[in-house]
Amino acid sequence: MKPRIGVLTSGGDCPGLNAVLRGVVLAADKLGWDVVGFRAGFEGLLPPGNHVILDRKSIDGIMALGGTIIGTTNRGHFVAKTGAGDRTVVPAHVIEDAKKILASFRSKR
Repeated sequence: MKPRIGVLTSGGDCPGLNAVLRGVVLAADKLGWDVVGFRAGFEGLLPPGNHVILDRKSIDGIMALGGTIIGTTNRGHFVAKTGAGDRTVVPAHVIEDAKKILASFRSKR
């Protein structure tokens, strides 16, 4: 069984995210690992799951692209801080849904 890692970009777009994704994929490839990219930040962890397999082919040419090839968000179900000292709690069912999606990757091996 090959080790598998997941990566997501969350919190809004910023310069260099595609370079980071490229670095993750190249490092994982050297180690013989698979990389799963979750789309739209943490939202990609929610059912039905929104992911893409990232490999050398999928990262070809991304250094010249702005943004992130897997998308990002700073809104949605996982927003846990709303402002200066204010907090919200991520509902337990949202966490459980994300855990189920992640667990499904263990069973796909």
